[in-house]
Amino acid sequence: MGRYIVFLCPRCGMPRYAREGQKTAECFYCGLQIKISSAKIRILARTEDSRAAREIVEKLKARRLSYKRLP
Repeated sequence: MGRYIVFLCPRCGMPRYAREGQKTAECFYCGLQIKISSAKIRILARTEDSRAAREIVEKLKARRLSYKRLP
């Protein structure tokens, strides 16, 4: 097992997670190929396992999508 980071896509702002040390990740929402470096992305959380990272992403996604539904 490795550590995971949770971050936002710089283009669309949707949350994403990846293994710490991974060089790139694709945003599932807008398709951007994200270069993962601490200078280019804002890391929101670090976790010990993928399950915890996924839970954080789901909570952030639900919060973001609920803001879009407001009249």
